[in-house]
Amino acid sequence: MMDASIASKTHTLAEALPWIRRHHGATVVVKIGGEALEDPKQAASVAEDLALLALVGMRLVVVHGGGPQVSKAMDLAGLEPSFVGGLRVTTSESINIVKSVLIGTINFELVGLLRNAGLAPVGLSGADGGLLRAEVSSGPAGEDIGMVGRVTDVNAALLDSLLEDGYTPVIASIAPDAEGSPLNVNADAAAGAIAASMKASKLVYLTNIEGLYGDLGEAGSLISELEDNALRALLPNLSSGMRPKAASILAALDAGVAKAHILDGRVEHALLLEVFTDEGIGTQVLSSQEAVWT
Repeated sequence: MMDASIASKTHTLAEALPWIRRHHGATVVVKIGGEALEDPKQAASVAEDLALLALVGMRLVVVHGGGPQVSKAMDLAGLEPSFVGGLRVTTSESINIVKSVLIGTINFELVGLLRNAGLAPVGLSGADGGLLRAEVSSGPAGEDIGMVGRVTDVNAALLDSLLEDGYTPVIASIAPDAEGSPLNVNADAAAGAIAASMKASKLVYLTNIEGLYGDLGEAGSLISELEDNALRALLPNLSSGMRPKAASILAALDAGVAKAHILDGRVEHALLLEVFTDEGIGTQVLSSQEAVWT
Protein backbone atom coordinates (compact mmCIF):
# COMPACT_ATOMS: atom_id res chain seq x y z
CA MET A 1 0.00 0.00 0.00
CA MET A 2 1.30 3.46 -0.92
CA ASP A 3 2.41 5.67 1.97
CA ALA A 4 -0.12 8.47 2.64
CA SER A 5 2.51 11.22 2.33
CA ILE A 6 3.67 9.85 -1.02
CA ALA A 7 0.07 9.63 -2.23
CA SER A 8 -0.47 13.26 -1.20
CA LYS A 9 2.61 14.39 -3.10
CA THR A 10 1.53 12.42 -6.15
CA HIS A 11 -1.91 14.06 -6.05
CA THR A 12 -0.30 17.51 -5.76
CA LEU A 13 1.89 16.90 -8.81
CA ALA A 14 -1.05 15.55 -10.81
CA GLU A 15 -3.14 18.59 -9.84
CA ALA A 16 -0.36 20.96 -10.93
CA LEU A 17 0.20 19.43 -14.39
CA PRO A 18 -2.83 20.92 -16.21
CA TRP A 19 -2.06 24.35 -14.75
CA ILE A 20 1.57 24.08 -15.90
CA ARG A 21 0.36 23.24 -19.39
CA ARG A 22 -2.13 26.11 -19.40
CA HIS A 23 0.37 28.72 -18.23
CA HIS A 24 3.29 27.62 -20.41
CA GLY A 25 4.38 30.57 -22.55
CA ALA A 26 2.17 33.04 -20.69
CA THR A 27 3.48 36.43 -19.58
CA VAL A 28 3.15 36.83 -15.81
CA VAL A 29 4.05 40.03 -13.95
CA VAL A 30 4.74 39.53 -10.23
CA LYS A 31 5.05 42.48 -7.87
CA ILE A 32 6.81 41.66 -4.60
CA GLY A 33 6.19 43.93 -1.62
CA GLY A 34 9.06 44.79 0.66
CA GLU A 35 7.42 42.82 3.49
CA ALA A 36 7.91 39.57 1.58
CA LEU A 37 11.64 40.31 1.31
CA GLU A 38 12.40 41.39 4.89
CA ASP A 39 13.03 37.87 6.24
CA PRO A 40 15.99 36.25 4.43
CA LYS A 41 14.52 32.74 4.63
CA GLN A 42 11.17 33.87 3.24
CA ALA A 43 12.87 35.95 0.55
CA ALA A 44 14.83 32.88 -0.58
CA SER A 45 11.59 30.85 -0.66
CA VAL A 46 9.89 33.51 -2.80
CA ALA A 47 12.87 33.48 -5.18
CA GLU A 48 12.65 29.70 -5.52
CA ASP A 49 8.92 29.92 -6.30
CA LEU A 50 9.59 32.59 -8.93
CA ALA A 51 12.30 30.42 -10.45
CA LEU A 52 9.91 27.49 -10.71
CA LEU A 53 7.34 29.63 -12.53
CA ALA A 54 9.97 30.63 -15.08
CA LEU A 55 11.50 27.18 -15.40
CA VAL A 56 8.15 25.59 -16.31
CA GLY A 57 7.79 28.02 -19.19
CA MET A 58 6.21 31.23 -17.92
CA ARG A 59 7.53 34.56 -19.23
CA LEU A 60 8.19 36.08 -15.83
CA VAL A 61 8.67 39.79 -15.11
CA VAL A 62 9.38 40.75 -11.49
CA VAL A 63 8.67 44.20 -10.04
CA HIS A 64 9.59 44.93 -6.43
CA GLY A 65 8.85 47.52 -3.82
CA GLY A 66 10.64 48.16 -0.56
CA GLY A 67 8.40 50.28 1.64
CA PRO A 68 9.50 48.98 5.06
CA GLN A 69 13.17 49.10 4.09
CA VAL A 70 12.88 52.67 2.76
CA SER A 71 11.09 53.80 5.92
CA LYS A 72 13.83 52.31 8.11
CA ALA A 73 16.53 54.02 6.04
CA MET A 74 14.68 57.34 6.31
CA ASP A 75 14.39 56.94 10.08
CA LEU A 76 18.14 56.35 10.30
CA ALA A 77 18.71 59.50 8.26
CA GLY A 78 16.46 61.52 10.56
CA LEU A 79 13.66 61.87 8.01
CA GLU A 80 10.10 61.07 9.03
CA PRO A 81 8.19 58.93 6.51
CA SER A 82 4.89 60.46 5.40
CA PHE A 83 2.10 59.07 3.22
CA VAL A 84 -0.87 60.56 1.40
CA GLY A 85 -3.49 58.20 -0.02
CA GLY A 86 -1.10 55.26 0.31
CA LEU A 87 1.67 57.08 -1.61
CA ARG A 88 4.99 58.00 0.01
CA VAL A 89 5.70 61.73 0.09
CA THR A 90 9.12 61.97 -1.54
CA THR A 91 11.31 65.05 -1.09
CA SER A 92 14.56 65.93 -2.83
CA GLU A 93 16.33 64.53 0.26
CA SER A 94 14.39 61.28 0.45
CA ILE A 95 14.52 60.41 -3.28
CA ASN A 96 18.21 59.57 -2.90
CA ILE A 97 17.37 57.20 -0.04
CA VAL A 98 14.60 55.60 -2.11
CA LYS A 99 17.02 55.08 -5.03
CA SER A 100 19.74 53.67 -2.78
CA VAL A 101 17.43 51.18 -1.05
CA LEU A 102 15.42 50.03 -4.08
CA ILE A 103 18.22 49.88 -6.65
CA GLY A 104 21.36 49.49 -4.56
CA THR A 105 20.06 47.04 -1.95
CA ILE A 106 16.78 45.28 -2.70
CA ASN A 107 17.21 44.91 -6.46
CA PHE A 108 20.79 43.71 -6.06
CA GLU A 109 19.84 41.16 -3.39
CA LEU A 110 16.77 39.89 -5.27
CA VAL A 111 18.81 39.39 -8.43
CA GLY A 112 21.27 37.35 -6.39
CA LEU A 113 18.52 35.20 -4.89
CA LEU A 114 17.01 34.48 -8.31
CA ARG A 115 20.43 33.65 -9.72
CA ASN A 116 21.02 31.21 -6.87
CA ALA A 117 17.62 29.65 -7.64
CA GLY A 118 18.70 28.88 -11.20
CA LEU A 119 17.54 31.84 -13.30
CA ALA A 120 19.38 34.46 -15.34
CA PRO A 121 17.97 37.64 -13.75
CA VAL A 122 18.70 41.15 -15.01
CA GLY A 123 18.36 43.97 -12.50
CA LEU A 124 16.77 47.12 -13.90
CA SER A 125 15.34 50.46 -12.87
CA GLY A 126 12.94 52.43 -15.00
CA ALA A 127 15.86 54.51 -16.30
CA ASP A 128 17.67 51.53 -17.84
CA GLY A 129 17.18 51.25 -21.58
CA GLY A 130 14.34 53.74 -21.42
CA LEU A 131 12.27 51.08 -19.70
CA LEU A 132 9.87 53.48 -17.98
CA ARG A 133 8.91 57.12 -18.41
CA ALA A 134 6.97 58.96 -15.73
CA GLU A 135 5.46 62.32 -14.92
CA VAL A 136 5.04 64.01 -11.55
CA SER A 137 1.88 62.85 -9.82
CA SER A 138 -0.16 64.19 -6.91
CA GLY A 139 -2.21 62.82 -4.05
CA PRO A 140 -5.85 61.71 -4.44
CA ALA A 141 -7.11 65.22 -3.63
CA GLY A 142 -4.42 67.02 -5.60
CA GLU A 143 -1.93 67.19 -2.71
CA ASP A 144 1.71 67.94 -3.45
CA ILE A 145 3.58 64.73 -2.63
CA GLY A 146 6.92 65.72 -4.10
CA MET A 147 9.01 63.58 -6.44
CA VAL A 148 6.40 60.88 -6.94
CA GLY A 149 5.72 59.69 -10.45
CA ARG A 150 3.01 58.11 -12.55
CA VAL A 151 4.14 55.83 -15.38
CA THR A 152 3.29 57.28 -18.79
CA ASP A 153 5.24 54.90 -21.04
CA VAL A 154 6.70 51.38 -20.87
CA ASN A 155 9.33 50.01 -23.24
CA ALA A 156 7.67 46.60 -23.57
CA ALA A 157 9.97 45.71 -26.49
CA LEU A 158 12.97 45.76 -24.14
CA LEU A 159 11.25 43.36 -21.74
CA ASP A 160 10.15 41.08 -24.59
CA SER A 161 13.72 41.01 -25.91
CA LEU A 162 15.13 40.03 -22.51
CA LEU A 163 12.51 37.32 -22.07
CA GLU A 164 13.14 35.90 -25.55
CA ASP A 165 16.86 35.68 -24.73
CA GLY A 166 16.14 33.71 -21.56
CA TYR A 167 16.56 36.50 -19.01
CA THR A 168 14.22 37.41 -16.15
CA PRO A 169 13.75 41.19 -15.74
CA VAL A 170 13.79 42.37 -12.11
CA ILE A 171 12.58 45.96 -11.91
CA ALA A 172 12.95 48.61 -9.21
CA SER A 173 10.16 51.17 -9.39
CA ILE A 174 12.21 54.31 -10.01
CA ALA A 175 11.49 56.11 -13.29
CA PRO A 176 12.79 59.30 -14.93
CA ASP A 177 10.62 62.19 -16.02
CA ALA A 178 11.00 63.90 -19.40
CA GLU A 179 14.08 65.81 -18.12
CA GLY A 180 15.68 62.69 -16.67
CA SER A 181 15.02 63.47 -13.02
CA PRO A 182 14.26 60.36 -10.92
CA LEU A 183 10.76 59.88 -9.59
CA ASN A 184 9.55 57.44 -6.95
CA VAL A 185 6.83 55.33 -8.57
CA ASN A 186 4.47 53.24 -6.47
CA ALA A 187 5.53 49.66 -7.21
CA ASP A 188 1.93 48.43 -7.45
CA ALA A 189 1.21 51.04 -10.10
CA ALA A 190 4.45 50.26 -11.93
CA ALA A 191 3.61 46.55 -12.04
CA GLY A 192 0.12 47.32 -13.33
CA ALA A 193 1.48 49.58 -16.07
CA ILE A 194 4.04 46.97 -17.12
CA ALA A 195 1.43 44.20 -17.18
CA ALA A 196 -0.89 46.40 -19.24
CA SER A 197 1.81 47.26 -21.78
CA MET A 198 2.72 43.59 -22.22
CA LYS A 199 -0.91 42.38 -22.26
CA ALA A 200 0.09 39.95 -19.51
CA SER A 201 -2.06 36.94 -18.75
CA LYS A 202 -1.59 37.39 -15.01
CA LEU A 203 -0.71 40.22 -12.66
CA VAL A 204 0.22 38.99 -9.18
CA TYR A 205 0.77 41.07 -6.04
CA LEU A 206 2.66 39.50 -3.15
CA THR A 207 1.79 41.68 -0.19
CA ASN A 208 1.43 41.54 3.59
CA ILE A 209 -2.29 40.71 3.83
CA GLU A 210 -4.32 37.64 2.91
CA GLY A 211 -6.19 39.41 0.13
CA LEU A 212 -9.08 41.80 -0.31
CA TYR A 213 -11.66 42.05 2.48
CA GLY A 214 -15.30 42.96 2.06
CA ASP A 215 -15.29 44.40 5.59
CA LEU A 216 -12.01 45.75 6.98
CA GLY A 217 -13.12 44.98 10.51
CA GLU A 218 -14.12 41.38 9.80
CA ALA A 219 -11.39 38.75 9.42
CA GLY A 220 -13.84 36.29 7.89
CA SER A 221 -14.80 38.59 5.02
CA LEU A 222 -11.93 37.67 2.70
CA ILE A 223 -13.11 37.84 -0.91
CA SER A 224 -11.72 34.91 -2.88
CA GLU A 225 -12.92 36.09 -6.30
CA LEU A 226 -14.63 39.09 -7.88
CA GLU A 227 -14.90 40.84 -11.23
CA ASP A 228 -13.41 44.21 -12.04
CA ASN A 229 -16.77 45.98 -11.89
CA ALA A 230 -17.28 44.78 -8.32
CA LEU A 231 -13.79 45.98 -7.37
CA ARG A 232 -14.53 49.36 -8.95
CA ALA A 233 -17.58 49.68 -6.72
CA LEU A 234 -15.51 48.82 -3.63
CA LEU A 235 -12.68 51.22 -4.45
CA PRO A 236 -13.91 54.31 -2.51
CA ASN A 237 -14.26 52.27 0.70
CA LEU A 238 -10.88 50.53 0.59
CA SER A 239 -8.05 51.39 2.97
CA SER A 240 -5.55 54.01 1.80
CA GLY A 241 -2.88 51.33 1.42
CA MET A 242 -5.10 49.12 -0.73
CA ARG A 243 -6.39 51.85 -3.04
CA PRO A 244 -3.26 52.23 -5.23
CA LYS A 245 -3.14 48.45 -5.63
CA ALA A 246 -6.82 48.20 -6.57
CA ALA A 247 -6.57 51.16 -8.96
CA SER A 248 -3.57 49.62 -10.72
CA ILE A 249 -5.41 46.29 -11.03
CA LEU A 250 -8.39 48.00 -12.63
CA ALA A 251 -6.19 49.92 -15.07
CA ALA A 252 -4.39 46.70 -16.04
CA LEU A 253 -7.62 44.76 -16.55
CA ASP A 254 -9.05 47.62 -18.60
CA ALA A 255 -5.95 47.41 -20.82
CA GLY A 256 -6.40 43.70 -21.53
CA VAL A 257 -4.81 41.80 -18.64
CA ALA A 258 -7.05 38.79 -17.98
CA LYS A 259 -6.65 38.27 -14.24
CA ALA A 260 -4.99 39.77 -11.16
CA HIS A 261 -4.20 38.18 -7.81
CA ILE A 262 -3.56 39.60 -4.34
CA LEU A 263 -1.65 37.10 -2.21
CA ASP A 264 -0.05 37.07 1.23
CA GLY A 265 3.67 36.95 0.46
CA ARG A 266 4.41 35.86 4.02
CA VAL A 267 2.72 32.50 3.38
CA GLU A 268 5.24 29.91 2.29
CA HIS A 269 4.84 29.02 -1.40
CA ALA A 270 1.87 31.38 -1.81
CA LEU A 271 2.67 31.77 -5.50
CA LEU A 272 2.71 28.04 -6.15
CA LEU A 273 -0.51 27.50 -4.22
CA GLU A 274 -2.26 30.15 -6.30
CA VAL A 275 -0.91 29.16 -9.71
CA PHE A 276 -0.71 25.38 -9.48
CA THR A 277 -3.67 24.28 -7.34
CA ASP A 278 -7.39 24.15 -8.03
CA GLU A 279 -8.40 26.08 -4.89
CA GLY A 280 -5.76 28.81 -4.89
CA ILE A 281 -5.43 31.36 -2.07
CA GLY A 282 -5.90 35.08 -1.62
CA THR A 283 -8.12 37.18 -3.90
CA GLN A 284 -8.34 36.94 -7.65
CA VAL A 285 -9.87 39.71 -9.76
CA LEU A 286 -11.25 38.73 -13.15
CA SER A 287 -11.73 40.90 -16.18
CA SER A 288 -15.40 41.01 -17.08
CA GLN A 289 -14.30 41.24 -20.73
CA GLU A 290 -12.23 38.05 -20.70
CA ALA A 291 -13.12 34.38 -20.43
CA VAL A 292 -9.50 33.28 -20.16
CA TRP A 293 -7.76 31.84 -17.09
CA THR A 294 -10.93 30.64 -15.40
